[in-house]
Amino acid sequence: MVDSRFRNALFYIIFCVVFSPSAALAEISPKQLLVNLFEPSRSVGYYASYVNIRPSGMQYSDVYSGLINEEVYKRTILSGDANVEIVSTPAMVTYFDANAKEEISYPKRFIQSELRLLSSNLEKAHHYYSINVVENAERVAERETYRLSVMAKLPGRYSRVYWIDKSNFITLRVDVLDVDGQLIERIKCTSLLLKEPEEHTLAKSKDNEIFRQLRVKNHSNHESIKFGWLPDEFEMVSSIKLLNNDAIETQYMLSDGFSKVTVVVNPRRAQNNDIEANHERDAKQKFVTNIASQQVVVKGDMPLGVVKKIATNLSR
Repeated sequence: MVDSRFRNALFYIIFCVVFSPSAALAEISPKQLLVNLFEPSRSVGYYASYVNIRPSGMQYSDVYSGLINEEVYKRTILSGDANVEIVSTPAMVTYFDANAKEEISYPKRFIQSELRLLSSNLEKAHHYYSINVVENAERVAERETYRLSVMAKLPGRYSRVYWIDKSNFITLRVDVLDVDGQLIERIKCTSLLLKEPEEHTLAKSKDNEIFRQLRVKNHSNHESIKFGWLPDEFEMVSSIKLLNNDAIETQYMLSDGFSKVTVVVNPRRAQNNDIEANHERDAKQKFVTNIASQQVVVKGDMPLGVVKKIATNLSR
């Protein structure tokens, strides 16, 4: 009997291609689409607003893309409880957390989107994700799009469908599907204004606030935490140390080339509540546990059961 998650994923693809009259197989390949998506010479200046709809609530964000010293940068401001500003440059991703008054700059290789990971690992990912592109699938923010579908073949993973602007290769919409092929999260562009890329100085919008800078440094793998269980094809791809309040916090990134998990070993004393989880239907899940008197936080874009199993099989 065919597993329900594969049956639903197959139905989703067939429905999109056959029953959507505007959808047709694209002449562009997934590889070429990803190359265009991250090609600096194709970058265009723009303002965009997005809404993120998920079971636990909604979040809004405003994005601006421009130039600094002839290099592309992107500024994202998240509204709501997460009062965070994110600035992305070719080398770094910097988070300004207004609630914690903290500024943290991570190397770009550590903070990567799923599509950046996919672009770097496309040949490998083809073995456990079904990847295809159709064009003119649906207009988003009044723009014609390519639709890139990345459907999981292996258990314990979510699938994602991206709508990407055909002319300027801006991601306009992302649907996240659970292991049964059901929609659990949607990020959609509600407005898009294109403009000529302009040179700007890199100054955070919250100029009057003082942010405490936390330092990040490389972390050697021989000091790694021990992973007793990981999903098939997952491996540790990067690790760093973060100097936080005069204590060293260790962070690890794991990935199969598309999906990803972050493990944070907090140096402060373990908390009494040894388990914490988000809304079980959200695309992003978090599980908190204690190991050797230290708090360990496991965060992943996958089901809570998978995140919990990774966390409960960790050791020092």
